[in-house]
Amino acid sequence: MKEFAGKRVMMLLENSPYREDNRVKREAQTLLEAGYRVTVICPKDKPERRWRELVDGVRLYQFPQPEWGQGFVSYLWEYTYSLVVIFLTTLFIWLYEGFDIVHTHNPPDTFVLIAGFYKLFGKRFVYDHHDLSPEMYYARFRGKGNRVVY
Repeated sequence: MKEFAGKRVMMLLENSPYREDNRVKREAQTLLEAGYRVTVICPKDKPERRWRELVDGVRLYQFPQPEWGQGFVSYLWEYTYSLVVIFLTTLFIWLYEGFDIVHTHNPPDTFVLIAGFYKLFGKRFVYDHHDLSPEMYYARFRGKGNRVVY
């Protein structure tokens, strides 16, 4: 592994745990190999996981996943809960470890709100477009979700 280059990347992941998302794991490992320090905020894959862990050189901050339900209110709750928990975790990381780059994975597209806040402080922003949000919403609710949201 190369020597730490001085850049710190904070990756935000809402819809899957780090250990289950091969795309994010490959990106994190590539950044590590390039000399970056990588921190990932993500949901826990198991309730017994610790809040903070080091996995293959990647710093993980894991939060309990919200309960998934059916319908618009459940969808709204999941993303609002995650947005608030992730934002509070970013504040903790910013104050105690620091970061230079916010790397968000979609969905949700609402992470732009977190990145926009840190842009005010000169942080760089990478938006990693994984899935088309309207199509994810449609697939998740099997075409029966709120048409206005879709």
